[in-house]
Amino acid sequence: MTELGITTQTLLSATTPFDLRCTLRAIAGFQPGLRDVRLDEHGVRRAFTHPSDPSSAVVAGVTARDDGAPGVALTVHSAAPLTPPELDDVGARVSAWLGLTDDRAEFLRIAEADEPVRPLLSVAAGLHQVRFASLAEGVAYFALVQNSAQWYASLHKRRLTIHLGPMAQADGEDFVAFPDLSTLTALTPEQFLPYVGVMARANRLAELIGGVAALDEELLRHGPYEEARAALLAVRGVGAYTAHALLLRVLGRPDAVPLEMEQFVRTAKGVYGDPPPAPDELRERYGRWVGWWAYTCRTALGWLDQEKKARGRAERAERLRQRPPATRRPRSPRGRARLGGAALAKSSQASGLPPALTLPSCTGAAATSGAEDGRRALALVGADGAAGREPAPAEGDAGPDALAGD
Repeated sequence: MTELGITTQTLLSATTPFDLRCTLRAIAGFQPGLRDVRLDEHGVRRAFTHPSDPSSAVVAGVTARDDGAPGVALTVHSAAPLTPPELDDVGARVSAWLGLTDDRAEFLRIAEADEPVRPLLSVAAGLHQVRFASLAEGVAYFALVQNSAQWYASLHKRRLTIHLGPMAQADGEDFVAFPDLSTLTALTPEQFLPYVGVMARANRLAELIGGVAALDEELLRHGPYEEARAALLAVRGVGAYTAHALLLRVLGRPDAVPLEMEQFVRTAKGVYGDPPPAPDELRERYGRWVGWWAYTCRTALGWLDQEKKARGRAERAERLRQRPPATRRPRSPRGRARLGGAALAKSSQASGLPPALTLPSCTGAAATSGAEDGRRALALVGADGAAGREPAPAEGDAGPDALAGD
């Protein structure tokens, strides 16, 4: 694989408030995309198809701007110099992926006046929605997650990426871009089958990709919401859930959310208590920004829960550290040998686990990423997906939960 030897730098603007730390933390918790990125506390990198040649890839790196202005610094690695339109194209795709231009001002005004929601803004006011990096990737994922679990759909999506997407190398690291719609629409269900395992799933994937590819992406992204939703619903295999998921998590359109779904009922209970406001009451309160309510509340509740658990672990560790050592009765040499062997085995097993991925929180304090203690997320970050076993699905890891949060 040839190293991408040309780097081009530019700056991307974001609407305020924007906090890159929130973005990085959201990426660390977004399971369907974790295996596609290289993530650390300073920034994130991933591959995109080349603007002029979808059979090749570029690698985009995002870090903080040096001038302190809202937005990010973008470094693009490519095999040959990019033309200004090509650089603009990559910048636009990065901006859409990270939701940089989302105008959340009206949502934040409503949320500030909503007393139970206001505390969540202390950790998520600068959060912009992290989305799937392309329409092709989002359509493929939501086709695969139907009647499945997030972890399993993510595995199949990763297989498609590795075997069908263009590869690139930047700074000695290998990247693979998810193939674009033109590549995927040229494939038959039989050609999808080796990567998705079941013929029914291969048929559904080909059907959804072909149907959405025939639509006007400009209409889907910027046209009247109801027209965009109607266009998606007209595609065979796209129901109400998939249409909402594509509009919110892929296209970044927060106008409507199926608040009657259990995941949103749980979110509302977490914010307002039980019983929560009725779905129609929340729709009336937040209007066309109700998607931002769902995404922000769900994400912030997860972060606060992680921080609470982290504090609990730290307090328990401190209590154990301050506890005087227990007086033990001497054991026989044979007993000590048995104990030492067990302790050694336990220590060896524990040392095989990777450390938790720690990212700065939006408020400046360290925060552990992921749905559990971050280890599952770290195991995915940077993995090439070609070997190893997928993690078992966590409780509540059903496909529809991808609509507003994880």
